[in-house]
Amino acid sequence: MDKRSASGNLRSVSLGQRELNAKAPEKNELIPATATTVPPLGLAGAAVLSLAGSSSSSTTTPAAPHSVLPPTEQAAPPPPQPPVANEGRARAAKDMADVFDGYGEGRIGSPRSPTRPHSMRRRQSMQVLELEARVEQLLAENRMLAEGRAQVESSISRHTASSLVERDSEIEQLRRMVHEANDVIDRLKQTNEGLRSSNSTIAVKQRDEVRRIEAQAAQVTKDFEQLSVVSSQQARVIQEKDKEIAHLRKQLEASADEIRRLKEEILEQSKSTDPDFLHVRDIDYFDHRCQQLCAHVQQWVLRFSKFSDMRACRLTSELNDEKLIDRLDNAVLDGSEVDLYLADRVRRRDIFMSMTTTMIWEFVFTRYLFGMDREQRQKLKHLEKQLIDVGPPHAVRQWRAVTLTLLSRRPAFKRQRDQDTEAVVQAILDTLSKILPPPSNLEDQIQNQLRRVVREAVGLAIEMRCQRAEYMMLPPLQPEYDEAGELVETVSFNASLMNEGSGNSQLTNEELEQSAATVRVVLFPLVLRKGDEQGRGDDEIVVTPAQVLVNRPYASPVSPTNSVRSKNVRLLTPVSDLRLMTPVSDADGASLLGGSRGDRNSPRQTSVRTRSAMSDVSMSDQGYF
Repeated sequence: MDKRSASGNLRSVSLGQRELNAKAPEKNELIPATATTVPPLGLAGAAVLSLAGSSSSSTTTPAAPHSVLPPTEQAAPPPPQPPVANEGRARAAKDMADVFDGYGEGRIGSPRSPTRPHSMRRRQSMQVLELEARVEQLLAENRMLAEGRAQVESSISRHTASSLVERDSEIEQLRRMVHEANDVIDRLKQTNEGLRSSNSTIAVKQRDEVRRIEAQAAQVTKDFEQLSVVSSQQARVIQEKDKEIAHLRKQLEASADEIRRLKEEILEQSKSTDPDFLHVRDIDYFDHRCQQLCAHVQQWVLRFSKFSDMRACRLTSELNDEKLIDRLDNAVLDGSEVDLYLADRVRRRDIFMSMTTTMIWEFVFTRYLFGMDREQRQKLKHLEKQLIDVGPPHAVRQWRAVTLTLLSRRPAFKRQRDQDTEAVVQAILDTLSKILPPPSNLEDQIQNQLRRVVREAVGLAIEMRCQRAEYMMLPPLQPEYDEAGELVETVSFNASLMNEGSGNSQLTNEELEQSAATVRVVLFPLVLRKGDEQGRGDDEIVVTPAQVLVNRPYASPVSPTNSVRSKNVRLLTPVSDLRLMTPVSDADGASLLGGSRGDRNSPRQTSVRTRSAMSDVSMSDQGYF
């Protein structure tokens, strides 16, 4: 092969290389590779190598084939490096031993300039190397794409097979469901047929029953019309009777007022003719009056609670008045939580009763003479102490009875007494209204009833102070707590000074005392008399025992117990027993100014009186102010 044909072949190879370079962007598409397919670049590279070998020698040595590693073991080919100077000469010296460097190529002369371009042979060698590297890279990419395609085809085939299996199972399941649904439909059809037949039978029976009921309704309507005529006549008669009763009640009230006025006139006349100006009463009279006052307070508390029966009391946690909270806590003597009573619409009456009687004692019975101004009370009290130091006690008591009797007949005293009575009424009502607000439409009625009760207490207190004997209402018992807020001790029931006021106790007072029952609430305080009716002696006699509620020992160890605030006190009284007995009354709305019913309504059925001078309750420590 001559040089001209070799240069022509090289030119054709160069043109082929330019076409490959121009079509390089289109090589990103997948090229299916097989073992027998040879890329075009490989032919061009082989032609170039054959031309290069023929130009140097007549025999050529074929290049060893490249070892192809599996895709998982062969690393990615490195990017082509730029050609290095004299790289072709080193390669020629290595691969072609018959070509010597510096001899046989070019002319022997001066060294070449660094700026001189490479020779045609040098450039062709560099292009051939680049083409070979590019061909190897494309072969590797082609193998990787073929393996990826094979993997994708295998995964698609596996996924298709699994999908077909799932679809077959779903189809089989749906077929079973359809079969079951058809069975249910057949069964429901049979049931529906049976129900249709039974409904037709029932409809026939119902029509017969409706006809019978319609006939009965017609008869009842006819009877009702007849009864309506009779009831209208009876209603007119009842209305006339009601008018007559109302008229008679007005006459009765007028007659009662007239009788009361005449009694007062007779009493005033009898007092004016009495040389001692005293109206002496015995102990039975004051016992009856105290029982009557206790019953009236119970009746008023019952009405006050029932008027707000559908309302809940405010608990101690909802109150901001510390004095009111103390009053509530002092009403319970056994250390149990007062909120347990307030939360019950029946048991809360125990607390209201105790608070009301305590406030009546505090505002009425602790005065030297209720209705007298404070300065005059202090002067008389100081004078009485001076007289006791120099005179006999019965004479001083006679002086006190006469003096207070005369002072109580003054018009100014009566006006002051009415003002103080109204103040006590407002104080009691305001205190209880903070715990249980009454209905607005019944406030006047509640206030009028309470005013009557307080007037009765005021009259009793004044009458007790105007006696020669010294009558005293002792302060109600109160619990004692230590600094840690624990109950110091409980109050034991004393049969000689107390009476169980619930009315549902199956034990007597003596049996309660023997069973060591503890007092939990005081409903009405103890009333004592010191001396006889003439004011002589210092014997203390129980006029009216204190009305209390007790905790009785309960034998069952599993019975519910009432919670207490003290760690040292445990109550075994069932919760069901902690309730107030409804006071006995002829009518729920009976007037407190009506006839005396103390014998019937008294919480105490029998008078318990101790005429011994060895009483364990002393009156010497209680003073008036």
